Amino acid sequence: MAAYTDSLGFNKGTAAYPDGTGISKYSVQLDFAKIVAARSAAGATALSAGDTLQIISLPAGTVVLSAGINITSAETTNTTATFDLGFTGGSPAAANAYGNDLASNSTGLKAADLANPTVVASADTIDLLLNTAIPANAVVNVFAVVIDTN
Repeated sequence: MAAYTDSLGFNKGTAAYPDGTGISKYSVQLDFAKIVAARSAAGATALSAGDTLQIISLPAGTVVLSAGINITSAETTNTTATFDLGFTGGSPAAANAYGNDLASNSTGLKAADLANPTVVASADTIDLLLNTAIPANAVVNVFAVVIDTN
């Protein structure tokens, strides 16, 4: 299992607050058909079960009020693909803080705990763990609502 810091096929943005108001929403769309194609075109290692994608970059001094995923296009090929959403490595280290075994084969909002404020003392990322299979065609929006405490 590998942890990928690249953003081949999607834009995870930067570790900065987007609007400067103190409360922000980060959102990253993951179109797995595009991600798989971009990784292949770049000669990058293909994704496999157990890999992690670093999705949302968070600056130090962030409080994550909630996070989750919204599946806008369900997986139809690898229908057993599931996700965990949270933090892998670093501190806090809860790989499923915002979602555990979330199914990719049906649309809708999926999150284990939308009311789980988390203090991010050092710069970190919210990560998507690819549990059981790699989606071939799911489209997933990962979001986080955060407060700048700096």
